[in-house]
Amino acid sequence: MRTAIVMMALLAPLSAFAGRGGSTVAIKAAAQSGSADAIVAELERAEFLACLSCIDAVLPLVDHESARVRDAAGWWLGRRGVRSQVISTMQARLAGGDPVAARNAGDVLAAMRDYTTLPALTTYLSQPLDEESGVSVARAVGIIGHPSAVATLQGALASPLSGVRAQAAASLRQLRAPAGKKVAASAPALLPLLGDSDAGVRREAIMTLGFVGQSGGDVSGAVAALSAVATGDASPGVRKAAAWALGEMKDGAARPALQAAQSDSDPLVRSIATAALANLR
Repeated sequence: MRTAIVMMALLAPLSAFAGRGGSTVAIKAAAQSGSADAIVAELERAEFLACLSCIDAVLPLVDHESARVRDAAGWWLGRRGVRSQVISTMQARLAGGDPVAARNAGDVLAAMRDYTTLPALTTYLSQPLDEESGVSVARAVGIIGHPSAVATLQGALASPLSGVRAQAAASLRQLRAPAGKKVAASAPALLPLLGDSDAGVRREAIMTLGFVGQSGGDVSGAVAALSAVATGDASPGVRKAAAWALGEMKDGAARPALQAAQSDSDPLVRSIATAALANLR
């Protein structure tokens, strides 16, 4: 009892000051410290701080080397009167020729979660300047989560950049379902990625297929394709993901493949296959 009281006393001040307080001086000091943890913590503490000078202190952080700081800066600025100005600046960056600026813009717009930025993000994602910025923008599209972005991400599944393909597949899991549907993603758009040359792409596509199966979406052709992957892919991580996804689809047609996967050379694949078998109808 005494320990519980002491813990409550220690935690009470933290709760009391969460999102309250902060100052321009404190934000600048955190930025000068070089610590991403310190900067993010100070921005969170200054959630409701209102002053023009503090905005000037935060604006440079949209170009910080840490993605966490860029995200926090976008979140913080998005709650101020400069929101529209910052969005316009970030959209202009996407139309420029600097991949680092475009990457940073993607991170900031993700934090702002404004669906009106989707046209600019879509245009950039159709032909990103490099892989890192393309991944950032594909991630932003997923975080914004608007169902109208399905076509944007499905288009990015054909990107020549493997990181973009992988992120696009992952971001499809984050979109809200369009009206009348249970989930935004569907199997037909993802199945071609099961033969991708990059194991990371194959795995993300499979994880999204499993999510679609969980959600009762369209998994046409997925069981047969995943069965082949679960027993034949060169990557143990991909085989494991395929076994998991088959279990989420709960289709008895996956039984032979999962039984075969119980003899896989990788112990994790064997374990997941056994668990997945228990899910089948």
